[in-house]
Amino acid sequence: MAVFDSKPKAPTAMPTSINPGTRIDGDISSDADIRLDGIMTGNMSSKAKVVIGAGGSVEGDIECQSADISGKVTGNLEVKDILFLKSSAVIMGNISTSKLVIENGAKFNGTCTMNSANTVSLNANSGSTKEKTPSTGTSKKEAV
Repeated sequence: MAVFDSKPKAPTAMPTSINPGTRIDGDISSDADIRLDGIMTGNMSSKAKVVIGAGGSVEGDIECQSADISGKVTGNLEVKDILFLKSSAVIMGNISTSKLVIENGAKFNGTCTMNSANTVSLNANSGSTKEKTPSTGTSKKEAV
């Protein structure tokens, strides 16, 4: 009988941090969290959480699991779970998310589509989505 678990643990992805004073021209893709306090021109994709600090700015699209936005985003946001727009946030683009929290003072100019948590993207380039419930496979759309 072993006292300690001898199974090796799967490596965890380290969060990416882009500090103030840093400028990125190009796309970023990560399996881990991304925090941006600098300036970015390009698209951002994360399988985890994206945080745009109050001094952060993105000119491009963001796709992620969840997001906290305090800075400026000029582009579309596709957030699978929950999107928090803090009071200093400025969004110039469209939002697609399951849950949305907007603090007093946040600025948002665009359209918002609320999707169920079961939304599955069929073709990311065409913007078409199909929603189905896991138990029945029938189409379903609900506001959260």
